[in-house]
Amino acid sequence: MKATQRLAWHYIRQWLFISIALLLSVVIAFSWIVDRTMALNMNRNFANHGFDNLVDSISVINGQLQWDEQLIQQVKVSGGWLQIADSSGAVLHEFFVPDDVPKKYKVGELVSFMHRKVPFPYDVYAYLRAIGDYEIMLIYGEKSEKEHLLDAWLKDPEKAKPMIKQAGAWVQSINAEGDDLESWNKPKSIESKISPYELVLRAGYEEHYGERVAFQYDSNSGNTWVLRMPYSSLDAEPFVIMAGLHLYSETQIWMVGIGAVVLSMLILFAIMAWWESSRIGRPLTHFMRWAEAMSNHQYEEPRNISGKYLSLNGKGRLKRNYRIYSDVWQALSTLSERLQQSESDREQHERLREQWLTGLTHDLKTPLASIIGYAHLLNANQYDWSEAERMEFSMLIQQKAERMDELIQNLNLTYQLKSNALPMDRVETEMNDWMSSIVHELLPVPADTEAKIIFNPSPQPIMLNIDVRYFVRAVENVCMNAWIHNESGTIVTVSIEQDEAGTTLLFMDDGRGMDEQALQNLFQRYYRGTSTDTTDRGSGLGMAITKQLIEAHDGEISVQSQIGKGTTIRFYFPRN
Repeated sequence: MKATQRLAWHYIRQWLFISIALLLSVVIAFSWIVDRTMALNMNRNFANHGFDNLVDSISVINGQLQWDEQLIQQVKVSGGWLQIADSSGAVLHEFFVPDDVPKKYKVGELVSFMHRKVPFPYDVYAYLRAIGDYEIMLIYGEKSEKEHLLDAWLKDPEKAKPMIKQAGAWVQSINAEGDDLESWNKPKSIESKISPYELVLRAGYEEHYGERVAFQYDSNSGNTWVLRMPYSSLDAEPFVIMAGLHLYSETQIWMVGIGAVVLSMLILFAIMAWWESSRIGRPLTHFMRWAEAMSNHQYEEPRNISGKYLSLNGKGRLKRNYRIYSDVWQALSTLSERLQQSESDREQHERLREQWLTGLTHDLKTPLASIIGYAHLLNANQYDWSEAERMEFSMLIQQKAERMDELIQNLNLTYQLKSNALPMDRVETEMNDWMSSIVHELLPVPADTEAKIIFNPSPQPIMLNIDVRYFVRAVENVCMNAWIHNESGTIVTVSIEQDEAGTTLLFMDDGRGMDEQALQNLFQRYYRGTSTDTTDRGSGLGMAITKQLIEAHDGEISVQSQIGKGTTIRFYFPRN
C-alpha cells in the first residue's frame, strides 16, 4: 500500500474516531442535561417528578425493604419528608419527618390530610404498593406555603397582606370567563385575563414557569381566587449541582451542558492536533532534514543525540508513526545508498582518471620524446648518417607517431561512444569465416612472439548484423588484453556458439586470472591493470571501448575470472 493510500485510511480512521468521540460527548452531555433537569424538577416538585421513581425503587430482598438512597436524599433536597407505613397505618420507616407528623395514622386521618379536610401544615401524597406479601403505603409530605398564604388571605386579607408581600406573592380573583375581578400586589406586566388552559399549565408545571400557584374555586359564584408566588428565599429556590456549579434553571443547565460539549471538542481537537503533529508532522520534518542533509553531501540518515536513527526503534524496525511513510523512507534510504555509491564511484572515477591522464601523458610523452630526439639527430650537421641509418630513424619515428595516433584515436572513439555519436554501418556477416580470418591476423604479437590463439567455429552458419570496422576493434582489444597482462605464451581460445536465445562469442585464456578489484573495474574507463611502463599497448580505454562497442551492437558483455585459472570474456547477442 502506497503512502497516499495509507494517509487516506489514516484520515478516514481519524475522522471516524473524531465523529464517534463527538457523538459520544453529545450523547453524554444530553444524558447529563436530562438527568440534571429531572433532578431540578424533582427538587422543585418531588411529588410530581420524583415520587413515582421512588415508589418503583422499593423492593424486598431477604425479607427486608430496600430503596434507592439517592432518591431518599432527593426527598431532603426538595424540602419534604417521607414515611413508609404498613396497611394498618403504622410507620415502618421514616426520613426527615418533622415532629408534628403522626407516627401512626388512624383510619380516616391520612385521607383527611390528603384531601385537606382537616387542617394540616403539609401537602400530603400517598401511594399504595403490594410487593410480594407486603402491602405498604409511601407517604410524602411537604410544607405548602402557597396554600397557607391563600387560606390566610381568604380568612383575613388585611392580616395576610404582610405575609404575601414578604413572600413576593400576589392574589387575583377571576370570574368564570377568566376576567380579572380584583387583585392585590399584582405586577403591572401580568395580563388581567387568564384562560383555563393557562391556569392548568401553571398549576401542573410550576417548575417551568418558576413560580408556585394555589387556587380556590367557589362553585356557587363560579369565581376563582388565584395566588402566584416565586420560589421564595424562605423556601430556598431549588437547584442542582452540575460540574461544581449551583444551577437554578433549565437554561443554565443547557448552557453548562453545551459549554461542556464545546470544551470537550476543543480538548479533543487539541489532542488530535498534537497527535497529528507527532504522527504526521514529525516524520515529515525528519525527512526534510534528511533531504537537506543530502543536498549538502551528507547522505546518511540523521541521528539523535545518542547516535540512534530517529525513524527506528530499539529493534531496528520503523517506529509506528513512520510506518505510514514506509515507502517514502525506503525511497530516501535507497536514494541515500545510491548517492553514497555514486559519490564513491565518482571519487574512484576521478582517481582513475587522474592516474590515466598521468599514464596517458607519459604514453604520449615517451614516443614524442623519441620522435623529437631522432628528428634532432637527423638534422644534426655534425653527423654524417648513412642511408641505412636514416631509414632506421625514419622507421622508429613512424612507429612512435603511429603509437601516438592510436592513443588519440582511442580517446576520440571512447567519447564518441559515450555521446552516442559513433556512425555505424552494420551489415549481415557470416561469423565463422569472418572470425577465422580476423583472429589469425592478430598473430604474431610484437610483444609476445610465443602468443597463441585457437578458434572453434560453430558447426552451423551464424549470421550477425555488425559493423566490421568496430567489431574488429572489440575482438582485438580482448585478445590483446589477454596477451598484454599475462605471461609470454598465453593461449587464447575463441569459440562461437548459437542457441534459440541468441549467439555467444567466448574468449578464454589460460593466464594468471584477475582479482576481485580488477573484475569490478575491468570495463571502467581509465582503469589499467598494469603500468604502461611494461608495454606500449595499454591505454586504460581498451576494455571500456570494447564494452561500449558490443552494447552499440545490441549485445552484452560479461567476464568471469579466477586467480590461477584464467579469464573468460563473453559477448552475447540475443535474437531479435
